[in-house]
Amino acid sequence: MTVKDKYQVVIPRGVREQLGISRGDILEAKVERGKLTYTPKVLIDRLRAIAPTPPALKAMQEEAKRKGTDKLTMREINAEIAAVRRQQQRKKN
Repeated sequence: MTVKDKYQVVIPRGVREQLGISRGDILEAKVERGKLTYTPKVLIDRLRAIAPTPPALKAMQEEAKRKGTDKLTMREINAEIAAVRRQQQRKKN
């Protein structure tokens, strides 16, 4: 890896895939014994931490996980929404 102009580095594809890292994910950076370590982190909304997930939302999350759609990027999600809207518009016409 090479440190770029703004001190940015690119994580190699194989490493990203092994760790399941996607665009927008949060990584914690630490220095341990002279080595830089990045650890994927999950942010939990305070409200979600104190309130249980509504059953309907939980069912949607489980369905998305089964279908593999829980790892979609925003671009992929927007494309899916646009496709459904086009399909609905065709049905109306």
